[in-house]
Formats: sequence, C-alpha cells, structure tokens
Amino acid sequence: MIAEPRTYNGAPLRKCTHVSGRDFLTLLRFVMRHKWLPFAGMALGFGAGLAALALMPPLYSASTRVMVERDALRTEAQIVESTPVFEKVAGTLGLYRDPRFAKESVFEKIMQSGDEENALRERVIGRLEKIVSVRALEGTGILDITVRFSNPERAAQIANVVLSAYRERKMDERFEQSREISAWMGKHLESVRKQADDAQKRLQDYQIKYGIATDSDTGARGQIQILQSQIEAGEVAIAALKAKLAGMPEPQAKAVSPALKTEEAAIKKQIQIQGQRYGDKHPKMIALNAALQSVRAKLSRKTMDPRKAISAEIADTEDKLGRMRTELEAISKSASEGSKVQYELTALQSEAAANMRLYENMLVKYQNVVADADLQDQGLKIVSMATIPSSPDQQNRLSLLLGLGITGFLIGALVVFIRAFFNTGFTNAAQLEGMTGYPVFAAVPDAAMKGVAIHHTVIEKPAAILAESLRSLRVALRLRSDNTIRGPRVVSVTSTLPNEGKTSLAVMLAMIAAKSGERVCIVDCDLRRPSLHKAFGIGNARGLQDYLNGDSSVEDVIYRRDSSGVHMITAKAAPTYSLTLLTSGRMELLIQDLRDRYDFIVLDAPSSLAFADARVLAKMVDQTMYVVSWNRTRREGVLTSLKAYADMGYENLALVLNKVDLREYLRESASAVVYQYGHEETPLAAT
Repeated sequence: MIAEPRTYNGAPLRKCTHVSGRDFLTLLRFVMRHKWLPFAGMALGFGAGLAALALMPPLYSASTRVMVERDALRTEAQIVESTPVFEKVAGTLGLYRDPRFAKESVFEKIMQSGDEENALRERVIGRLEKIVSVRALEGTGILDITVRFSNPERAAQIANVVLSAYRERKMDERFEQSREISAWMGKHLESVRKQADDAQKRLQDYQIKYGIATDSDTGARGQIQILQSQIEAGEVAIAALKAKLAGMPEPQAKAVSPALKTEEAAIKKQIQIQGQRYGDKHPKMIALNAALQSVRAKLSRKTMDPRKAISAEIADTEDKLGRMRTELEAISKSASEGSKVQYELTALQSEAAANMRLYENMLVKYQNVVADADLQDQGLKIVSMATIPSSPDQQNRLSLLLGLGITGFLIGALVVFIRAFFNTGFTNAAQLEGMTGYPVFAAVPDAAMKGVAIHHTVIEKPAAILAESLRSLRVALRLRSDNTIRGPRVVSVTSTLPNEGKTSLAVMLAMIAAKSGERVCIVDCDLRRPSLHKAFGIGNARGLQDYLNGDSSVEDVIYRRDSSGVHMITAKAAPTYSLTLLTSGRMELLIQDLRDRYDFIVLDAPSSLAFADARVLAKMVDQTMYVVSWNRTRREGVLTSLKAYADMGYENLALVLNKVDLREYLRESASAVVYQYGHEETPLAAT
C-alpha cells in the first residue's frame, strides 16, 4: 500500500489530507478494471477440469461402516489407513499381481532404485492409499471406509477386505498387548514380592535395634506429666513455708552447753596436733574433722530457733526441685530422640505396607490377564458392509471440476492483487496530486505511431486526443496567471529521470502554441544529454554553449527554418560544466532577450532527481512543468525530486502525467467524458 504522504513546506498549492482513502479507491478500481482475469482463470480451470474428466475413467464408490469408541475416532482412522492393514489387504486380494496396482508407470521406471520387491510393495500400498479414504461421521462413533475404483466389484471387495484386515489388526494388537502384559507381570511379580519382604524385614530389624514398643512414647509423656505435677507442688510448699517464716517473731538467745564447747575445743586441739604429723587425706584427720562437724551440729541444734528450722526445710525443698527439674530435662531430651526414631519407624511401616499393596494389586491383575483366554474385539461393531455400486460417483467428478475452477479464480485474483500491490507508479491525476501536493495540469496520452515521431503527430492529426490534451495544457498555462494577462511566457520542462518524454512534450507544446499563431522558441538547456536537435532532425554545431561562452550572439544560435514555425536553440553535450554555464549571468540575459522576441518560450531542462540544473532554471522562468511517466516513474523518486523544489520554497510548479495508457486511464478518471466527447470515431494508436 502507499505510505502516508507528506506535505512539504514549499508546496502550498494543495493540502494532501485524503490520500489514504483515494489510494484505497485506486486499488479497488485497479482490481475492478482487471476483474476479467480471475474469471478467465476460472474458465481456464473449468476447461482443464472438463478435459481431465473426459480422459479419466469413471470411478465407483463402495463404503463400509464400523462403530468404535467415540474418544478414539482419530486413532482408529489412522489404524485403518496404516501400512500393516494395507499390506494384509494386498496379500489377501493378490494385488501384487494385479496390473492395475502393480504396473509401473514410465516415471516410476525412471526413478526406481534399490530392491524391486520393496518397490513393488511401496507401489501397491501407495495406490491403495489413494483409493481408500476414512472419515468419522460427525456426532457419532462411526468410521466410514470408502473405496473409489474404476471397477465396481473390485471397489466393494477392497472395502470389505479393508474392514476385515482392520478387525484382525485390532485382535492381533489386543492379543499382543495381553501377552506382553502377562510376560511383564510374570517377570516383575517376584521382584515386587521380594521388595515387600525386604521392607518388612527392615522394619522388624529397626524395632529390635531400638527396642521400640507401640506405647513407649505414651510412657515418656506420663513421666513428664508426673514430674511437672511434683515440681508445681514443691513450688507451692516453698511459697507456704516462706509465708510462715515471714510471720514468726524474732527468737530469744539460748544458753550454750559448756560440755559441748569443751568437747569442741579438745577436738580442735587434736586436729592441730595430728595435722603436724599427718596430711588432710589421712584417715585420722578425716575422723577428727567428722567429729568436729558433729559437735558443731549439736551446738547448732542447741542454739537453733524455729525460724532456722523452716529455712532449712525451704532449702531442702528447693534442692529436691532442682533434682526434679534436671530429671525432667533428661526425660524430655530422651523423648525427643524417641520421636525421631518413631518417625523413621513410621516411614518403614508405610514403605512395607505400600510394597505389600503393590504386590497384591499386581497379583490380582496378573490372575485376570491369565484368566482372560477368550479374546473378543470389544468396542468394534460392524454397522454395514460394502455392496457393489450400480453407478459411478459423480460427486467426486463435480468436486474435481469445482476445485479446478475455484483454483483458477484464486490464481487470477492473486495475480491481480500482486500487480496492484507492486504497482509503484502513478495511474491518475488525483493520486499524483494527493501524494505530491502540486496540481496536475494535464494527462497526455501515449499516441506514438509506427514510423512517425510522436511530436509530428500533433501536426499531422490536429484533431486527435493527443493534440487536444496539449491544447488543454496550453490553456491551463494561460489560466495560471498571477501578474500577467497572458499567463507564464517562459516555461521549463523537466522530469524525475531521463526517457520520461519531457523533450517530446516540450516540442509538442511548442508546436501547439505555434500552430495557434504564437511566436514560439524552444531552447535545449539539457547540456548533459541534449536531444532537441534529434527531435527536429537538424545539427547542433552551434547552439546554447556558444552563446553562454560569448562566442556567438542570439541571432547566430537561433534556428528558424522548421516547417512547424517553431524557432529553436540547440545544444551540445557539456556535462562537466553544465551547471556553471547555466548559472552564468548570460543565461538570464538570454531569457530576457527571448521574452522581447517571442510570445512563448519553452526550456527543455535536464532531469531533476540527480542534477540541480532544472532547479537553477526554475528561478529564471515563470512556470516549471514537471513530467511524470504514467505507471512507470516510481513514486519514491518523484517525491524525492519534488522535495528539493519544496525545500527551496518554489511554488510555480505543475505536474503533467505523460505517456498515459488512455484506455486504462479513462476507466478510473473523471476526464473520461472530456476525452471521449467528440472522439468516438477517432482510433487510438497502440503503443
């Protein structure tokens, strides 16, 4: 599709805000103009189909149907069309000896390589695959097996044998599956049993190793509860004793027994004497120390009051609580370790139970498989067998004919859209104006005749459409007037690239103006590829360069002897310093001199995409005519070239759509009425 256009700053003549819609309409019109191509493709497809049907023998269809599980329809259809089934059919019916299946074609003889037996097998199976089709009936669990063959008896026979081979294949699969399951179970049943025994043995060994009983964890929890209860009772007793002690009065001093004091002093003296002879570890020293402690205890009891007794009881109770807390911590730690052992024990018990269940389940399945001796094709029910068809299958022939017709239509439509998509040129004035923002003054048809130069056509056939379009262009130039009454007098003609017809257009425009009585001069300003002298069939020994170099006067370089009445200034090729000559002051003097001599001056300028010559001349003229070749000049090139004019702020530029295919152009242009009016009997020359 055409990219979104851009409006350049130097192109204020028109705002292109409607290009997308116009471009879509252009594409649609292009498709409609070539609508005959898809229908021609359809006709060609129908013709090919009729020819093929005339050469093809009639085909007969024979069908058989079988009911299977609905969830397995696709799988069962693939099994019916599998190679083992077709091999069984070929062997049963002797198709390897049937020339309709076994005979080699010329192409197969050329391409055959390898074993001949394998080639025969592949050839027969391949032809069976072509004539057998399997489809699932929608909403049911029924498979339809259809055979299309040139012989009706053979078609029915093949269909029924395919069904039989399919049933045998299913029975073989079921038997093989049962045999494999039985063999696998018999092989692995003992290993599963061994795994179960090993798991049970590991469980027993673990219980013996740790002396685990089922209620061991419960006993530990009971001991912890008892100790906690005793600790709580001790704490309550200590609190009561402390309260009692706080409420007792201070004790009175008691007399100390003299005898006990004397005994204490004597023992101390003995310890001192014996300590000089024995060490602290000697039995005598140990006995003396014990006696001293006993006497001191008696003295303490003699002097002890009730408060001290209660304090002693409190200390004794706290000591018991400490021992109970230590015992509680040890039992809790032991219970924690026992939980880990119990966890591992539970895991071993689960493993043993799982292995035993697996063994029991496998044993039951193994017994069922062994007991299943009567193998039936469960799930398969024959709905109908094939009968010999009485008439050919017309649906297949109609499908072939319709398919070829639709294919031809689609190919034709594809060709049209490809041509439209890759059409990178301009095909109508509205499209050209919309994308560039510059006005289109005329659409000039391509009316060249064999053996006649195109610019002579306007002289020989002044009433032709070509001459009429050029007169319209001249009128458009007259009407394009800002400050002058007669419109632009000096016009430059350029194009994007060479060979777009700018020189021929410039010559014809000059001839049309001269024919109407104007004094006209055309100047060849294309110093890179001069061609004006070729158009008029004259020499170019003396021309524009001579004047610009100062070697000749204006009178010397003007040629006045052409029968068309057009005066001209030719040129010689000077590509290296073309731009230098055109930018000299003498070029502007020449144009001013020609304004005084002629009514209309046409400058044949170089192409604009690669060179700046035409833009230099544009500053010296009243109007620039930019020639675009119909459906040939690429849009990107035109936009790039015109951007240079827009960037320099040049406004006096108009477009001419040249070399137009008039028949194509009139189908999509509003100018059709204008061109056709008064020219119904004027034949258009073919290009």
